[in-house]
This record gives sequence, C-alpha cells and structure tokens, in this order.
Amino acid sequence: MFLETDRLILRKFREEDFPDFCAYAMDEEMCRMMGNDLMDTEEAARVTFDWLKDKEERSYVMVLKETGRAIGNLNVTPLPEELLKLPALAGKQGKSLSFCISRHYRRQGLMSEAVRAVIARLFDEEGMDYVQCGHFDFNTASAKFQEKLGFTHLITMELDFKGERLTSVESILWKKQL
Repeated sequence: MFLETDRLILRKFREEDFPDFCAYAMDEEMCRMMGNDLMDTEEAARVTFDWLKDKEERSYVMVLKETGRAIGNLNVTPLPEELLKLPALAGKQGKSLSFCISRHYRRQGLMSEAVRAVIARLFDEEGMDYVQCGHFDFNTASAKFQEKLGFTHLITMELDFKGERLTSVESILWKKQL
C-alpha cells in the first residue's frame, strides 16, 4: 500500500481491479478529458490497465474502503522534459501528478482527499520542492480542482497530441505555498 486516508486506500493495481477499472476508464468523457483514445472494449481497456499495473512505476488505484471497489487512479511521475527546462524549476526537485475518478464518485471530496495525502507524502517524506499538474484547456473541472488545491499557473503549451493541436495548461504547487 502506498498510503491510506479516512475513506481511501491507494495501492498498486492488482488483476482483480480490472472490472472496476473498466467501469470508470471506459467512460467516453473520461477518455476525452485525459487525452486518451476511447476505450470502448475491454480489450482496449486492457492495454491501459496492463500498462498502469505492470509498467507505470508509481500508478496507484484508489480503493474506496467502504466497498473495496476501485474508483479511480492517481499517477506520480517524473516531470516532462520540456518542463524540466524551465528556469523556475532549475535546481528544484518535483514530481508530476495525474489522476482520474469515476463520475459516480465525483463531488464527494474523494479526489481532494487522495491528492492532498499524496502531496503531503511528496513534500514531507520525499522532500519534493513542488508538485506539478496539467490539464487540457477544455477540461474546466480539472482547472477548478487544481486551483482549489492551491496550484498556480506555470506555463501554457501548444502540443501536437496524436495528430491534433491541443493546449495544455501546466500548474504548480510549491511546498512553501502550503
């Protein structure tokens, strides 16, 4: 287990999480907001699930204690290379966060609970100076969520993403901001 909050356990994915993963990850809106191809079959979802379970070193499933069901996931990764080149980040240590939660569990404070716990771990136990998050400019829910947590604008970038030109808004939370 990576960590535990009042209502959640964050741990590595297990094979038995696959049906719950399909229940939230195959959602068309979720895929669009995350910039993923639509996972409209279990075979398509399997590719992403296996990547998160076996290849992504710090990918954690969010398990609701009350039910034992997987309701979302959170990833802690190194920063993208283009962000590491920014002068504001020179000589500092940080991690990037990405996350998603089933639409059935939104607006219950669960994602805030999980992200705050992970940020505390990154700052207090791992010695990070900052945590970075990004979202596509059309994902207003993610923008508001990051702002609510205290993230501030770092840079806006135009990306060529799967043959499409998208705008990515990158935000940062400095340890000293808390």
